[in-house]
Parts: sequence; C-alpha cells; structure tokens
Amino acid sequence: MADLRYAPKQSEAIYAYFDKVSFWLQKPLDQATVVKLRAECGKGGLYVEERLARFNSRYHQRIQLLQPSDAVLQWLAGRHDAYINQLEITLDSVFKYRSDRDETWEFLHRHLVRRWHGKNQEIRVVRSKSRTASSAIGEGAIGTRYDAGRWAKNLLVCYGENHSRVTGELNCLHLEWRLNGVKAVRGIGINAGSDLLEFDHREFWQKRLLLFTADKERLGRLINNHRDGRRSRKSTTEIRKNYRFNKDQRMGDIHVRARETVQELIDDLGPSYRIHRALIPISNEVLLPDGGR
Repeated sequence: MADLRYAPKQSEAIYAYFDKVSFWLQKPLDQATVVKLRAECGKGGLYVEERLARFNSRYHQRIQLLQPSDAVLQWLAGRHDAYINQLEITLDSVFKYRSDRDETWEFLHRHLVRRWHGKNQEIRVVRSKSRTASSAIGEGAIGTRYDAGRWAKNLLVCYGENHSRVTGELNCLHLEWRLNGVKAVRGIGINAGSDLLEFDHREFWQKRLLLFTADKERLGRLINNHRDGRRSRKSTTEIRKNYRFNKDQRMGDIHVRARETVQELIDDLGPSYRIHRALIPISNEVLLPDGGR
C-alpha cells in the first residue's frame, strides 16, 4: 500500500452534481416537455422509455436525466408521481497537472474504504491499454475502479477523464456513487424530487469518502495475539542469527504487502480480527466540495 506521502493532491476545483437521475411516471410526458427538459440537461441529454413498470403497472414511462440543471430538478420537484429508483451522485475534481490527478486516483484506490462492504463484493480495476492521443490514461496507468458489482445497491466508481463533463476543464478525476433501486435511493433521504433540491452534497461525501491506512505493528500484534491466545499490548521482538526484529511489525507488514488496498485488508481479516483497532483515519477534507448544493 502507498504511504502517506502520496496523500491526495490539492485540486484546482471540485464540482458536485447529480450525473444521472432515473425515475418512473404515471402520466407520460408530452413531446414538447421532453424537448424542453432535454435542452436543460448536459451533453448526456435525456432518455425516454415507454413501457409498464414491472413493480407497478400504474407507471407507464421511464425517464433518465443526465447532468440535469437546477431548472430540471425544480420541475421534477413538482411531479408528485415521480418514482425515483436510480441515482448517480458525482464529484469532479479538476487538477492543474495530470500527474496530480493520477496520484490522487492511486491514493484513493489504496486507501478508500466503504463502511458496509459485502463479503461477496470485491475491488476491481479495469486499466486502459489505449495509447491514443484521445485516451485519458495509458497502459499501466490509472483505470476505472469499482468496489462492487454493476448492479449492487451501492457502487462507488472512480476514474480519470480528459475533461469534466460539466465544465470542460482538463485533468478531471471523476468519483461517482451509484444507487440502484428505490431502497438505496431512499436510504440517503431521497423520497421525492423535492429532496434533490435540498440535497447536501458535502455532507453526503464527507460520510462516504472514508480514508484509512494500517498501523502495521498494531495489526501484527492483533494477529499474533489471536494466534497465540494472548492479550499482549507490547510489541514482541525475536532474535534469529544475531538479527533482532519486531515480530508484530513483521507480521503486519506481511499482511499489508499481500493486499493492494486497505479495503481488501478489512474484507479478508475483518471477520477474524478486530482490525478496526489497527486502522488510522486520514482526513478527507481536501476531497470535499463546498457545503450545500
């Protein structure tokens, strides 16, 4: 794992927004309204699907808004029949240099932890092999990081982009929290369109951008104590061939080196050891947007 000298770089700007809002309507939109709303969305636009919802036949139309403006969210707040069941909440961090963006991605990959991470979920990174001029990354550089499967109720995705999709600024690090299903959406307090207008992006990310590193010595002591049936609070040293070494430090180092991320360390060792005692929190302040919307 990376050490703390590779802490997140200070970005030039941070933009918080809803990248995607998907919902069902009981009364379908007319074409004029669709055209008007599409003009108020970002480059992604607006998608309309005409069909009956499986969960309730009263809903006839599915709408997907991409980078909706405040005007669109205001309109949605007035639609009391809107059944919101999918959201993508996004942070775009813009950096002066691409190298700063890439180092921040690497740091997040290694130190970002989810509070509730299912035992069947895993960290997956898809790295680009493209070397074309239009590619944001090169082979062996940063890629797209997923911390769960595609249709998990909660999924955090992180990748680099050539430019921000909302401002066009270069060297963008794109963080995206995907919520799939009405239960996940309501779990963050979004019960109706009006809740999107009052949503506090800073508070949302402050609770979810959890960064930790591991105290190798304390981790090793937890493992050795568990194995030996002891409750030692002091490090143990051993001498082999006239070489003195810290037994706990060595054990912790072995386990940390065997895993690429702190999340994997927690997933693997958490069920057997009180690993939270060996974790050191890292401030996420540099990654957070301004308060409110």
